[in-house]
Order: sequence, then structure tokens, then C-alpha cells
Amino acid sequence: MSPRLIAPLLAATILAAGGCATVTRGSSEAVTFTSKPAGAVVTTGLGKSCQTPCAMRISRKESFWATFKHGRDVRKVHVTIKSSSDGTAATAGNFIAGGLIGVAVDADSGATLDHVPNPVYVDFAVPQSGIQEAAVAYYRQIRDAEEAKWAEARAAEQAAADKQKP
Repeated sequence: MSPRLIAPLLAATILAAGGCATVTRGSSEAVTFTSKPAGAVVTTGLGKSCQTPCAMRISRKESFWATFKHGRDVRKVHVTIKSSSDGTAATAGNFIAGGLIGVAVDADSGATLDHVPNPVYVDFAVPQSGIQEAAVAYYRQIRDAEEAKWAEARAAEQAAADKQKP
């Protein structure tokens, strides 16, 4: 292959691989809002609103307050952003495949971040003073259940693979 072709092909490959987490995870995510009882109107500090249960696409780089209103009752939950293990793994792979350009693209887009809590849950029986803690506890309960399912699936796959070995 001609040396004149190698440099442009290499540059194209690096740029195509750049921003891996941005490609696989996107710069926004669906944030789900639920309440007990259902039917609360949720308004974010970003100017978006919906009626529970609902979801909104929100930039991964934006933390915000969500205000839930049900009749005269009002509850507020702060939704923050944190580095995601999925996003961190994608960035690590991106560094290997795409170098610093891809890492910079992912950092700029927010693709390595997640909203917490997500889902955002409000139980109107809980007073405002305990609502943030209750919302995070609900989030952790959902995440723990998902992780347990993934662990079971991985264990089943490993057991099946072990049975196939002679």
C-alpha cells in the first residue's frame, strides 16, 4: 500500500473511533419520572414538564431540580450527574482505539455521565424532608435488581459454556 494512503486512512480510522461513548450512549438520556399516586405534574428547572409516569430526554451534562405537584402537594428532588461505569469503560476503550481525540469528544458531550436518581420517584406520603433520601433509595433498589439480573444471566451463560467443554 502506498505511504500516501496510509496516513489518511489512519487519520480516518482514529476519527471514526473517536467519541465511542458518545456514539454508543449519546449526549442525552431518558430520565424517567414516577410518583405515588400517579398523575403528578413534573416540572424541571430546565423548563420541561410532563405528567407521571413519564420520561424526558435530558442532556447528560445537566443536573436539575424536578418539582412534582399533585393537587396542593409539592415535592422537589435534585437530580445530579455522576460518572457512569458504562461510560468509563467506553472511554477506556476509546482511549485505546481513538486516543485523546475520542476521550475529549466523550468528555465534551457528557456521554460518560448518568443522572442520579433515574428513575426519579416521589411518594407523596413521604414529607419533603425525607424525599431526596427516599428517591435515592428507590433508585438504588432498581439498580440493585438490574445488577442481580445481569449477574444471574452471566452465571447462566458461564454454566452453559462450562457444560460445553469436554
